[in-house]
Amino acid sequence: MGFADPLFGDFKDARSQRLEQAKHGMSTIKKDIIKTDKQIDQLLNRIVETENLTVVTAYEKKIAMLEKQKLISAEKLQNKEKPRHAFDELFELALQFLANPWNIWNSGQLHLRRVVLRLAFSRRISYHRSEGFRTPQATEPFKVFGCFLEKKEMARWGGFEPPTLWFVARYSIQLSYQRVIEIIT
Repeated sequence: MGFADPLFGDFKDARSQRLEQAKHGMSTIKKDIIKTDKQIDQLLNRIVETENLTVVTAYEKKIAMLEKQKLISAEKLQNKEKPRHAFDELFELALQFLANPWNIWNSGQLHLRRVVLRLAFSRRISYHRSEGFRTPQATEPFKVFGCFLEKKEMARWGGFEPPTLWFVARYSIQLSYQRVIEIIT
């Protein structure tokens, strides 16, 4: 992988932390479902013991609300499944995107263009009627790469070394030729 080896380890650590947080979130949701079931059972027991019709109606409304909460929690639990792709695949895909997002944009598919916009810009691109589009806020990876691109200048016309005065160069060449002529004669 080359230059990305240190990044790879950091991102892998971050992803494992996210997976741990997701596991903790799933256990919390399971506990909430169990707690909601207990509350529903308690309310059902109270309904059986109660003879007042308005109290029974209030308990039934509360049970309906708890059932909704339970369904929402069960759906969240179902949606929080294990990742579908290996970390190596996702990391390689991210590096390919960072290398050249134009390739994905140029595919012409609208959903991929939306993904490129979400990955490249942290906020929506704002537009002002009289001034046109405003400067967008880039996401962190592009900000990092932007640091490398700032303050690039071309070399001076004469190169990197300080220029040599013309008469010094001319006379040093003449002196060296004069020595060669003296040696030959």
